[in-house]
Amino acid sequence: MNENDFRTVALKRADANFTTAPRSTMIKVVTWIVVVVFAAVVVLPLWQKLPARILWTILVADACVILILVAVWFASRIRVITISGQTLSIKMTFWTTAFDLAGLRSVELNPDAFKGSLRSFGNGGLGAFHGYFYSKRMGKFRGYVTDANRAVVLRWEEPAKCVVVSPKDTEFFIEEVCKRTGARRQN
Repeated sequence: MNENDFRTVALKRADANFTTAPRSTMIKVVTWIVVVVFAAVVVLPLWQKLPARILWTILVADACVILILVAVWFASRIRVITISGQTLSIKMTFWTTAFDLAGLRSVELNPDAFKGSLRSFGNGGLGAFHGYFYSKRMGKFRGYVTDANRAVVLRWEEPAKCVVVSPKDTEFFIEEVCKRTGARRQN
């Protein structure tokens, strides 16, 4: 089968929706650390003997920061991963990011994908890991992960790119991607 045959078969299939993996313990710990630190920042001024005007200014500023954190947490929710024809879509709270699966070279389950990675831009653990990342082993990649232990790595040939997602049912996800694209599974 050539690439056009896979594309024809993929377009005939119904959309496949995948639930994201539950948030891992690490994601929950990072989220709670951020919450506790900012709660402490809010409570700390109450023990200081500060003039009322300064105290209220600090409390309002803290409340704004907390509202921003809650908004970031809410916005960082990875709702669903969908494969529709030759398109992989990651639905977030307020937006959807799509990747064309044409030219997908390989798919692999890799729980070590995020080890040693640095975040270039994005969310580093407040509810999820998503954004742009880099590691020596993986190179540059985009991540949309709620549980690094269920990280599935998708690699394209041209242009060379890499995306990491964490569906709840990794085996079904990998199987479906391979069926729809003809990509090979890496072990």
